[in-house]
Amino acid sequence: MTSRRDASPLAAGRRLGRRLGRRAVSSLLTAGLLTASVGTAGRALAIPEAQAIKKLEVIPVFVLTDDKGVPLPIPAEKNLVLPLYLESARANEQLAALRKGNPAIKATVVAVPLNVMNTKVADLNKQLKDKSKPLVAPVIVSAKDRQQAEALLKSQGLSDQQIKEGLNVPVFFTKPFISIKTPDGPRGVFYLTYADLQNSLAKLPSADRDKLKPQVADLTAVLREIIKIDQDQYVIFPTPDYFRLVQQNQGKADKPAGSAN
Repeated sequence: MTSRRDASPLAAGRRLGRRLGRRAVSSLLTAGLLTASVGTAGRALAIPEAQAIKKLEVIPVFVLTDDKGVPLPIPAEKNLVLPLYLESARANEQLAALRKGNPAIKATVVAVPLNVMNTKVADLNKQLKDKSKPLVAPVIVSAKDRQQAEALLKSQGLSDQQIKEGLNVPVFFTKPFISIKTPDGPRGVFYLTYADLQNSLAKLPSADRDKLKPQVADLTAVLREIIKIDQDQYVIFPTPDYFRLVQQNQGKADKPAGSAN
């Protein structure tokens, strides 16, 4: 893993870093939907919106559902709230609390890729009979990542009010970008957890590491800026739960047919 200094996509990476630095909390995840539309009249996009959204497939979110897999939103004053937990442990804590308050309820935690959940929330809203109470699906991040994001933004001069209004799902990166090698060439990396960013930095030589400055931006702002770049030059680093789920599924696939659970 190397810093993006000499690769040809560097100029675009620097532009993206500067724009995200200026407008780090300029946009929100509206109603929990990752809507990354931008004003592009008269300009062809090198990376379509759908392709940018697909990058979220390495981010599983954990949703409370009934025994048939139907999400269990929480009724609120003006809407229905369906929390999407980035951490499976947090979702299971909420499941335990739900069962404690209602022992008869048949509920479970289901992992869904964030790009798939984005579409599912939109479909669920279309199916609602009571349109006066739309379904909103906030992504629930860890308290540590939220605190780290706020500290970074405050150090850049943003106020508490600006952060509160603009930061929903923090995404961490560095300026210049950390990059990884992919089959399609080097790609700049965005991280959903600050710990993953720090782990990547720790693998770099100190001379390179000292030149990289941690940054943070809202997920929707990141997606919008990715779409604006002339080429596909960025990846989103899989979350720890993604790797865990891949290992679990691999273990099931390797299990001999007919063996006991």
